[in-house]
Amino acid sequence: MAHYELYICLKKVTYESQIPTVLQSKLGWKVLANDLPTNSNTVAEIKAWMDDHSLSYASGDLKADLLLIVHGTPTEDYHPTWKESTFRGKLGAPRVSLDGNLIIVKGEFSMLEGELTAMIALGNGLAYPNNSILTKTEAQTLANGSLFTESE
Repeated sequence: MAHYELYICLKKVTYESQIPTVLQSKLGWKVLANDLPTNSNTVAEIKAWMDDHSLSYASGDLKADLLLIVHGTPTEDYHPTWKESTFRGKLGAPRVSLDGNLIIVKGEFSMLEGELTAMIALGNGLAYPNNSILTKTEAQTLANGSLFTESE
């Protein structure tokens, strides 16, 4: 499989923006829907909602059982920021530049699935190291340089 552990140096504004859609399955997660049925809905309405959200139930389930499933099962895609994905443990610990404007994170990304292409596009037209893909050695060199480390 064409997956590679790489680093990306993101501008703060990018780090605090949503991840590219192609990374959703890897860096995103599911949350509870906003339109959850309640006890005021009929069993038929709850089952219809569950069908629309691909939730399984037994034909004889009572309303209380259905509501337990509905209120305990995240069904909606949450499109996080890079920062949220990092602090959710889906990317490596961030390394922040001295001025706070650059953040280096590590992750495993696929060439085959278009993830690297989407990440490279984040840096189109920007000067290095803004939104730049890095090898481990390049990330270490950058992190040990004057942008990230105070001189002695």
